[in-house]
Amino acid sequence: MESNKSKQSRRSFIKKAAAGAAITSLPVKSVWATTSCSMSGQLSGNLSQTSGNVEPVCDVPILSGGRSPGFWYNGNQLDVSNPGKAVNDVFPQMGKKASEATQKCWVRMILTVRNNNQLGINSTLANMIGVSTSITLTQAFMYSGTHKDVLRHGAAVYLNTYFELYNGVATSFSEAQSRMAAEEVANMVMNKLYLEGSWATDSNLGYNDGYSKASSSSFLFSNMSC
Repeated sequence: MESNKSKQSRRSFIKKAAAGAAITSLPVKSVWATTSCSMSGQLSGNLSQTSGNVEPVCDVPILSGGRSPGFWYNGNQLDVSNPGKAVNDVFPQMGKKASEATQKCWVRMILTVRNNNQLGINSTLANMIGVSTSITLTQAFMYSGTHKDVLRHGAAVYLNTYFELYNGVATSFSEAQSRMAAEEVANMVMNKLYLEGSWATDSNLGYNDGYSKASSSSFLFSNMSC
């Protein structure tokens, strides 16, 4: 059973978020085929409906076609010395019979994004969890403190959005747009998980063993020299 202290902490988070404290409000509708809304709007609306011990409901886009942290970090699929078969499955753009050298090249590309891109966690949530707002995706996967699942799922959702694994999302028109969309969807999910940890199921998070739908001419792959 959740302690009173934990409940108070969550309510404090809701109030700060609803006040617009660095919650992302990027135009996810512009890249998502389904109807969505900004996190600040969600929390503001939920706050007005929340009283007593009733926990708020927080909506996110319908997620489907992504990969779990098991691919992006925990499953050793992104080992340059021994790339797993899943790399080929997730990125069919490399060709059905890609050589090991090609697979290694693509793994290095993914690791560059994972190691260098920041999660973009909003300052309110970062403060509640106790992490830096400049935490990278790899650092999020490695985090071992309280609410570690919030961060690792946030990082996986970020990568699923950035590389266009999720069905109905198209972000790779530019790096800036891909980062913004990935940060917004990740923040929606992380806020949801912070408020309602039991929501973290493969179905809700869209971990359906999907693949990247990005065009092979996308900026995502244009600078690769495999």
